[in-house]
Amino acid sequence: MNTKIIISIIALLGVLSLPSIVLASASDTVTINVNVSVYALIEVSPKTATFNQVTPGYEPDIPDSLAFTITNVGSVNFTQMYVAVNVPGSEQTNPLGTGDVSKYFAGGFVVLKNETDLTTGKWKFVGRQEWNLTDGKPEDYKGHESTWAQAWGYFGNVSRQYFWELVNGTNGLCNGTSAVLNMKNYAVNGTADAYVPNSGDYTPYTVDNTDNPDWGIINAENNGPLANYCIALRTDCTRIFIYQWKQGDSQLDSCTGYWYLYDGPNEFAPNNQFDFNITVWVPKGIPAGDTSPSTLTITATP
Repeated sequence: MNTKIIISIIALLGVLSLPSIVLASASDTVTINVNVSVYALIEVSPKTATFNQVTPGYEPDIPDSLAFTITNVGSVNFTQMYVAVNVPGSEQTNPLGTGDVSKYFAGGFVVLKNETDLTTGKWKFVGRQEWNLTDGKPEDYKGHESTWAQAWGYFGNVSRQYFWELVNGTNGLCNGTSAVLNMKNYAVNGTADAYVPNSGDYTPYTVDNTDNPDWGIINAENNGPLANYCIALRTDCTRIFIYQWKQGDSQLDSCTGYWYLYDGPNEFAPNNQFDFNITVWVPKGIPAGDTSPSTLTITATP
């Protein structure tokens, strides 16, 4: 074939219009099913609380507190939340008179409230531990102590200090039903009567629960300086532990008067948030410096 003819044919084909192609769409469906597993998880923010230059005995009308938020980041509803400090298990050596601030654990100074009213009267200790002064009793108290008292000391409620003494039970221990904590109803004022539970206005707290081998438990109810608190007396009478909030510790949960951090009536559902505030009350007589750190544990239950 002639070359010119071939070129002509190619040129002719190049100008021919081709038929248009229509692309059709197609679709199908997929059914999605998701089953969310049971996952209990909360987050507390912030993660640390630091209180600097706290003056012992200073009690402002509105404390300088820190706000915390609890978020339900799990998949289940919670109905109750409680809070605890690891003081009884950590502070097992009497720090009184040592001059060593590291022997005091920070959790013993923490007070908490879960309401919007931040005035002083609404705050309660999470867990205040007080040790005996048997080997260092006040001069005004000498010669006046009950012959049956096994230990005595102070409950330090910020600027106020209330004198107390422990009377052991018939078994010689402080976790029996006959064990008694006697506490003065008014703060120490420098007179002998301020130290003598049996010669003035005082409140006797009697052990209610003796099921615990390590602690005798008292429900203070509406009586005296420890009204509404739960009180635990160490079996060997060496210390008392004062707490308002449910501890989540089988040794201390036999008190029926504790409060929950959160207790309905609405369930704490996933992605819900709840706020609370804490501050610290440092009683008089605490050495300067850094205390040993403590852990504040929040537990939520279905």
